[in-house]
Amino acid sequence: CAPIERGNREKFVCEAEEVIFFKFCESEADLLSDNDDDNCTFKPEFTHQVFGDQEVIFGYKGLKINIYYTVGSLKQYVKVTHSETVPANSTVEPDNILKLISEQTPAGFTTNHSEFVMDMNKDKSFRPAGDLISSYKLNDKTFEIYYATFENSRFQDYHSRLQTFIIWYIDAASYIDDEDFSWNLYTLFEKVSSCGETRYKSIGFLSCYNYYCYPDKKRPRISQVLVLPPYQKCGHGAKLLTAMYDHACADPLVCDITVEDPSENFTRLRNFVDALHCSSLPSFQPEKLKQGFSKEMVSEARDKYKITAVQTRKIYELLRLRATDVSNEKEYKEYRLEVKRRLNIPFQKEKKSLQKLEKFLKPTEYEAVLLSKSVDNQHEFLEKSYRELELEYRKVIERISAHVE
Repeated sequence: CAPIERGNREKFVCEAEEVIFFKFCESEADLLSDNDDDNCTFKPEFTHQVFGDQEVIFGYKGLKINIYYTVGSLKQYVKVTHSETVPANSTVEPDNILKLISEQTPAGFTTNHSEFVMDMNKDKSFRPAGDLISSYKLNDKTFEIYYATFENSRFQDYHSRLQTFIIWYIDAASYIDDEDFSWNLYTLFEKVSSCGETRYKSIGFLSCYNYYCYPDKKRPRISQVLVLPPYQKCGHGAKLLTAMYDHACADPLVCDITVEDPSENFTRLRNFVDALHCSSLPSFQPEKLKQGFSKEMVSEARDKYKITAVQTRKIYELLRLRATDVSNEKEYKEYRLEVKRRLNIPFQKEKKSLQKLEKFLKPTEYEAVLLSKSVDNQHEFLEKSYRELELEYRKVIERISAHVE
């Protein structure tokens, strides 16, 4: 075997994110269209779970990986094309692309064009599994949200294909156990009616797990939320989260709703939905907000919308900022100081811990610890944290204002 020189080897390396294209297809014409810039074609955000931490694919020139999905049932067709592969006498073999993708695709996929055309024809009769719990119109289009658990075998089959998106769009995501009936799943579809026929297009989903809450209740924890790229930034995420809230709040066994390791985008979405909900409650009206955070706010938010006490405090700060006249120096300063007092709580706890630590350290050691925890550093960190938090709050407030208008 002949080794490949480094310069030539690099010619056979490509960024996985740049050569993978997803596309929803309704007919064979969609397959034949080679336009990667149309509204139905999109790229992955993450590829490391399939192609490794470097997110590169070795062994090909002119590589293109098309992953086609039927619009409803999400049956897959994977098509790999390239202009050249690494020479056969090379010491390094090209990556086995289909094998790597199949390892992350438990439901499988086809590599046969004709078979996928048949899947598209069957897809016309696809219907969502589960119970319809909400519907809404947006830009003259109809959308429906369904609730299901894995006790529904038809939903279990559908979910095995739906979940494949998370490895491409949720960092460090993992597939959930579809034999655990404690999972609640909410799926979003566009309902399209034309010429007397109705078909459904998959838009997104939300999953949550029911944890035990002492003594006789349960605590749903939101795990994964994804609106597929062609449908993002249209308000569907808020509709999906609101439908999940409404469904959970109607269950008398639910004590409150929590979130597992939320991303920045989801935190912003959650704050938006919670702020809209709380703004309708008596204790969150502007005159009450300016009187400070209260137990009444905690109880109202929990009883009406199953919002946790910690999240309620954040929503209070957000809505109080919205009600604050920032041109009034005194009013704005009072707001900033109250938020900073909350942000400073960890420092106060740390201070007490340091005082206990003094008993066990030599004077020189204790002095070194104090220097590393200087007041100036704390003030700088506190100010930075506040500025970042206010910026996040303002982004949500801006969206609330646009929504209200």
